Amino acid sequence: MNERNKQQLSWEILLCAVLLALTQAAGFAQTTLNTSGTLAAVQPVANPCPRFAAGSVVHQPAALFSQNGVLSVQFSYQTTTDFANRTLFCFMTPSGLENPTLHVKPGDHLIITVTNNTPAQPLYMSIDPPNCGPGGTHMTLSSLNIHYHGTNTSPTCHSDEVVKTLINSGQTFQYNVAFPANEPPGLYWYHPHVHGISEQALLGGASGALVVDGIEDIQPAVSDLRQQILVIRDQPTIQGLNEGGGGDPEGIPYQDLTVNDIPNNAMTDAKNVTTYTPAVLHMGAGEKQFWRVANSTADTILDLQVQFDGVPETVQVVAIDGVPVNSQDGVQPGSLIAVNHFRLPPASRVEFVVNAPSPSVKVAQLVTLNIPSGIDGDDDPTRPILNIQLFAGGNSEQLADDNRVGHFTALNPNQKRFAHLTDAPIAVRRLVYFNENQPTQFFMDVEGQPEKPFDPNATPAITAAQGTVEEWTVENHALENHEFHIHQIHFLVESQNNFEINGNQQAPGITGQYLDTIEVPTWDGNPAHPFPSVTLRLDFRGNDIGDFVFHCHILNHEDQVMMSIIRVVPQAAAAVSTGSKKATSSINTNGSTNVTTSNGGIDKMVMK
Repeated sequence: MNERNKQQLSWEILLCAVLLALTQAAGFAQTTLNTSGTLAAVQPVANPCPRFAAGSVVHQPAALFSQNGVLSVQFSYQTTTDFANRTLFCFMTPSGLENPTLHVKPGDHLIITVTNNTPAQPLYMSIDPPNCGPGGTHMTLSSLNIHYHGTNTSPTCHSDEVVKTLINSGQTFQYNVAFPANEPPGLYWYHPHVHGISEQALLGGASGALVVDGIEDIQPAVSDLRQQILVIRDQPTIQGLNEGGGGDPEGIPYQDLTVNDIPNNAMTDAKNVTTYTPAVLHMGAGEKQFWRVANSTADTILDLQVQFDGVPETVQVVAIDGVPVNSQDGVQPGSLIAVNHFRLPPASRVEFVVNAPSPSVKVAQLVTLNIPSGIDGDDDPTRPILNIQLFAGGNSEQLADDNRVGHFTALNPNQKRFAHLTDAPIAVRRLVYFNENQPTQFFMDVEGQPEKPFDPNATPAITAAQGTVEEWTVENHALENHEFHIHQIHFLVESQNNFEINGNQQAPGITGQYLDTIEVPTWDGNPAHPFPSVTLRLDFRGNDIGDFVFHCHILNHEDQVMMSIIRVVPQAAAAVSTGSKKATSSINTNGSTNVTTSNGGIDKMVMK
């Protein structure tokens, strides 16, 4: 059924379709019931959250693949401490795989049964009903849920819902995430998303890659290439020194970086010179590789560049935030984007083709360039992430099933989730903006509304209609960089505005592309200068009915309440709001649907 026909359905039919999907999901959930009829707990694994030594060779993360339309996974969520007394977190499978890469296909179901095996912690706050998950109303300092970042999946209970879902210590929960049949193939990721404790989970390493397979049939340039899935995370430095000033290119970093759990260990000497120990990545002489890079850091902005003896190399960008570039409209295959550096804010992903260095190159590296993050910003200095070394064949680690992209067979015209967004009519234009009252108050504001911190029990700041397209301008009113992310959907980047006036540069390669996360650089504080902003076209034409969030994805800022809730309602319900009653809907865990009107009444429909 095409999108136009979907939009013509009445809101009752749309709600029934969502309920039917939940009913089908309940059928999948029976696979992990124990003899008492409840979900069987996933037992903790010995020696969780292993890490590599600095300077190790990069290995592909362990991978799991869907079969017959389903990928069923068991996770034990665990914690430990490392040699430097840093707290680590991880998702472990019963066989001992840590944070495995999850491979699905468009239209698949991802079923995750997860047990929170971290120690119980005190109550943090109460979450008002309706609730999702065994934690009910009790959010603790060890609560868990999982966000399937970038996926265009449903924000309902047991799918990609993060506001009301709580899994507390000792509790087990099952997700059943249905991927749209037209989901673009590319790199996504998963991580915990409990308000107030997201940063500590990501700094501890609790994240993994999620790949929607099939990119070779959208962009044949990657057919049969050896792929490197590179998950870049951050963690506190082992040296315990205070970071440098925001934007110092040779300063002490706010956080250390790791790539596939290999740290680069910033070490600062008595002369205040900081050195690093890069990981090692192997390439064959004359080889092209397909690098799929996730910025899975909590707080660190990256500006990636491949350098051969200090000279920037051009790479060919294939996909950004899970969407192959130039793939949604126009003639297939779309052209690649040539860049010599790529800005990657926290949570973003970029996939590109890179050529091996010639044997005459002495030092080949992937580095991140200095980030001028503003006077209140963190210090993200220039530093190496990995060294590229040539190898002479016969390397057994390169033979794993997931180490090559599939073979191109025919161009796939079906993964155009965002087709015709460019020329779709705009239903609403909005202005939202980042603001701060240093040092501890952070806001994700909506024009025309009182400034207020995020409250998961508050009513949504924005109500949008499913099936529509909106245009948002996102401004930065603060003296440091911020990163705009919205759940469930992607947006088309129309423009980057007022960057140069404030001493910044526009990010290369992203205007005209489809993203789920974008950086808005610092304002310089000069009242005569406009606020930096981006103009985005947001796509609510998917299966996104329900409540979800938009926020800064620097998680230190998100945890300090730089976040807001948006509610997407069926078109018919949105139309009612212009009459005598305002109607919204929510789907309960028992399979019923509430339609709430402005007079406080609730009409309940139940599908058996």
